[in-house]
Amino acid sequence: MSLIYYEILGVSKTAGTQEIKLAYRRLAKKFHPDISKDPDAHEKFILVNEAYEFLTDLKLKEIRTHQNTSQTANTEEIYKQWLRRERMKARARAAQEARRKFNEFRKSPIYRTTQIIFTFYDVLSMIIGFLVLMAIVAGILISADSPEGITASDIVAFIFLCFLGLMFILFSIASIRARYRKG
Repeated sequence: MSLIYYEILGVSKTAGTQEIKLAYRRLAKKFHPDISKDPDAHEKFILVNEAYEFLTDLKLKEIRTHQNTSQTANTEEIYKQWLRRERMKARARAAQEARRKFNEFRKSPIYRTTQIIFTFYDVLSMIIGFLVLMAIVAGILISADSPEGITASDIVAFIFLCFLGLMFILFSIASIRARYRKG
């Protein structure tokens, strides 16, 4: 089971504590959810933390085991139970660490400022969409009063502008909903 953790950190099974620590730091920087653009960064960050916690605890356990020469008949079973417990504890600590840092980031002024700016741009694009739709209505009224009436080119232009205005409105609504659904 611990072989998976060595693979996650990209170190050999004979790697020492220092090598494990260096690999952890490199990967933690790479996959931190606040830095990485990778959609799976959060889960990878948790796995890297879990692997680091587990392997450092494993190295300590190996040192203690080598120092303690008295072994019982149940050593292998006890060791397996210990591995399961440590894996679960490492995963829980890694998940808590990942959540805590993101929650701290969400409270920062830069995060709040970007939320306000993006919301402003979404509202602005929604207003532009409504203005385009109002311009269509005004264009229809003006064309209807003209001596030629509404022509085929007017209808094509109205349909295109209607589509454009609705796209502005729909994309801005979708953007606002997605942002506040995540938050």
